Amino acid sequence: MKYTIPLIFAILSILNLSCRKEGSEKVNQDEIWVDYRLIYNGELDSTYSRVSFKHNEKYGQSLKLSSKATLTVDENTPYFNIGFMWYQFVVHGFDSSVNFNYKDLDQNEYINTIQILNTIELPDIDTLYKDSLVYFPWVGNPIQENEIVWLVVDGGLANKIPYLSIDSVGKNGLYVVTDSLKGLPLGDVSIHFERWYENPVNGNSVGAIGYGHYISKKKQVKLVSN
Repeated sequence: MKYTIPLIFAILSILNLSCRKEGSEKVNQDEIWVDYRLIYNGELDSTYSRVSFKHNEKYGQSLKLSSKATLTVDENTPYFNIGFMWYQFVVHGFDSSVNFNYKDLDQNEYINTIQILNTIELPDIDTLYKDSLVYFPWVGNPIQENEIVWLVVDGGLANKIPYLSIDSVGKNGLYVVTDSLKGLPLGDVSIHFERWYENPVNGNSVGAIGYGHYISKKKQVKLVSN
């Protein structure tokens, strides 16, 4: 019990360091790493355009843009979410392509079009087998270059949500292999597909990344054993 308080302070210190943030005017403008995302959520039938800024790299300090820097999404000004440290603009329905325009304090302008290359949906299914090799197709185009597909299976585990992934070009399904879902109890589970496409992007010397991300509607199925 005597270790509880020091441990709590240690954890809080780590969290504080990982969540540190500062204004973009305090860093070299060529050291601002940018993450562009275009996400469609089938359950909500909404498309989310998100941008986050980091110092130097993906895991660097989160940055809030100076008021003199500009960012637009299809000529709209996104709002800043201070909790997640990202800029976001939301539209109802599916938008497969969005233009991001970012201008830093040195007047360098970066224009990027991020697209969701392909959609993906679940087939007509009501049962998933836990201990058998089963081929699981999706409704949508085969995988193309720079794409990856996840099948996410949520069975209410407290510590993790299992998923299976495939990135083989030309495939239009994946195999649910024996024991891949062994941690899940039998019964009702929620499943959905997620499809990612890494877009080419323009950035400064520390780089940038851009993803189109399609999340299918969910479906409740029975997880059973043979």
